[in-house]
Amino acid sequence: MRIPESFFVIYQPKYTVPCVFDLNERGTFPNHPSVTGTWGFRVLADTDLKASVQFAHLVHRPGKDPQTGKAYEWMVEETLIDLDDQLTLDSAAVEQKITDSEIRSALMDAFNEWHDNFVPMKKKKVDIEELKQKLGNVVDECKERIRKELVRKNQHWVSSNIPRRIHDFKYGLYNHVKERLYQEYQDNGGEDSEPNLLKKIALFNRVLDNFDHEDLMKPDGTVWRNEDEIWQCWIGFAGSEDEAYRICRTMDAVFKDLELDEVG
Repeated sequence: MRIPESFFVIYQPKYTVPCVFDLNERGTFPNHPSVTGTWGFRVLADTDLKASVQFAHLVHRPGKDPQTGKAYEWMVEETLIDLDDQLTLDSAAVEQKITDSEIRSALMDAFNEWHDNFVPMKKKKVDIEELKQKLGNVVDECKERIRKELVRKNQHWVSSNIPRRIHDFKYGLYNHVKERLYQEYQDNGGEDSEPNLLKKIALFNRVLDNFDHEDLMKPDGTVWRNEDEIWQCWIGFAGSEDEAYRICRTMDAVFKDLELDEVG
């Protein structure tokens, strides 16, 4: 199932596999797909710490796929229900979007159980500041897991090209910037060694090879989901978001000056 862009799954009940969220992103099927349950929910949060409940329900609703023209019998209906700053799920909003009373009741019970365990309280009131911090930490953990998985999935084609890129850089462009490159990196707060800085620059260029190409094709023939996935993969290889931006600032300052010198 599709997760909206810039959102992360901060909670999903331990559904038996395969559940409705394990189905393909297209969400239409000629026959009843094999699932252990026909509906499910999970809690999502974005980088601004705005949270929603994503509800998915497998229903029998024959139709025709507008993109492929193929007929289908079953489809997954997706619904997003916004939560407030206390992560409260409004029962009226649930009733408006989910017509089945048994499903609504089961959803509210399961959600409220998670909510009561997750949301910090202070003097019988929701501690908003602590909740924001806790939610932010969970989102950061989600990002880190995604980045590590992207590194794992793309390690083979990224790393195989790095020795050649480092060699070409050291005996080419590096000769014009070596007096300043590492110092600029340190001035930006960088603490890694100079050889590792050169490796990270090579990693940056390798991962972002097709960043501005419409097809977003990887060198191994697979395709990136979107530009954000490319950027998250680069952060994973850089080691942290701060380090990824630090490397970019360093390259921007040093190589931009080099271009100006060449023009002059």
